[in-house]
Amino acid sequence: MWDIAGSADTLRARTFVAAVALLSVALVVQVSIVARLGLPGGRLDLVLILLAAISLLEGPLVGAVSGFVVGVLADLASSHVLGQSALVMCLVGYAVGLVMDAAERSVAVPLAVIAGACVAGTLGYAATTSIFGEAALTGGEAVVRALAAGVYAVLLTPFLFPLLAAGSRRLSGRSRRGGR
Repeated sequence: MWDIAGSADTLRARTFVAAVALLSVALVVQVSIVARLGLPGGRLDLVLILLAAISLLEGPLVGAVSGFVVGVLADLASSHVLGQSALVMCLVGYAVGLVMDAAERSVAVPLAVIAGACVAGTLGYAATTSIFGEAALTGGEAVVRALAAGVYAVLLTPFLFPLLAAGSRRLSGRSRRGGR
């Protein structure tokens, strides 16, 4: 069982709950507002951007599990095959979490990784819809949308990543100087 005194398991549980809550709110904003914007080239995927940022900050376990949970919620909110978004988001969350240590050393790493995650996630959605026989895009259209999602991720990451990093430090009790 979890220790009430603030053990690592309690911290990880709080981090996971906060990540899923943030991603769930982002999913509602994505479906109700962002999806209706007429952006050129494709669409901004706020959920993938936040999932990649959370995974980059918290690691592959939190990234994969929170990606799976919010992916199931996204599947329930859509008309496609159940598990499609969960699969893509789980894989993206895990893969991005693997480069967690490199993100602390450079400013360019979060930009590149989060943009790459959005490109890979968008292509992953296109591939899974094609596999399940529901393909609505050609290969060229999928690539254009994926690149547009990557560009939108590069534009939003400088604003969102520092906020998430500060929230992660606050949630875990770490200050900028590394102490409590």
